[in-house]
Amino acid sequence: MNTPTPQNRAERFLAALRRAKADRGKMAALRRALSPRNQMDAWPVIADLGGDIQRPVYGIVAALYATHPEESDAANFGVTCRQIGLDGRSDGQLPKSYEHRFRRLIACDTAEELGEHLRAWIRLAASKGATVNYQRLFADLWNWEWYADDIRVRWAAEFWPARHTEEASAKEETAA
Repeated sequence: MNTPTPQNRAERFLAALRRAKADRGKMAALRRALSPRNQMDAWPVIADLGGDIQRPVYGIVAALYATHPEESDAANFGVTCRQIGLDGRSDGQLPKSYEHRFRRLIACDTAEELGEHLRAWIRLAASKGATVNYQRLFADLWNWEWYADDIRVRWAAEFWPARHTEEASAKEETAA
C-alpha cells in the first residue's frame, strides 16, 4: 500500500475544507483548533473532513483556513508574509516590524509553535487582503519536523528576494 505524500494529504484535506467553507458552524468549530482550551471542539469536524486529529498540522491548517479562506497558488508562506509587509507601501521596503515578526516565525522549532505565530499572520492577511497557499502551507508544516531548515530558507528567499543584478548594475551606473 502506498503511503500518501504530504502534498496528497494536503490536496485531500483542502478539498474537504473548501466543501465545508459555507458551513458557518463547522468553520467556527475549526477556528477553535488553535486554542488549547477549546481545540477538542474542532476534533470531530477535522475527523469528519478526513483529517487525523493526532497530527497537529490538520488542526493548525483547518483553524487558519477557517479564519481566512482566501487562497492563492503562491510559492510558499514567505510570499504571503511579503505581501502583508508591503501592503500600502510604494517604496518596496519591508517595515522592520514585519521583518522582526517574520524572523520570529521562521525561528520556530515545531509545527505547534508555528501555529501560534501563523494565527497572527493569517489575521494580518485577512485585514490586508493577502491570500495564502494552504496546500503548500500544509505540506511545509507536515515536513517541518524533518526539513525545517530547508523550509525556512525557501520562505526567507521569498520574503527577502534577491535584487536582480540588472537593477543593481543600473543603480551603480547612475551613481557613477
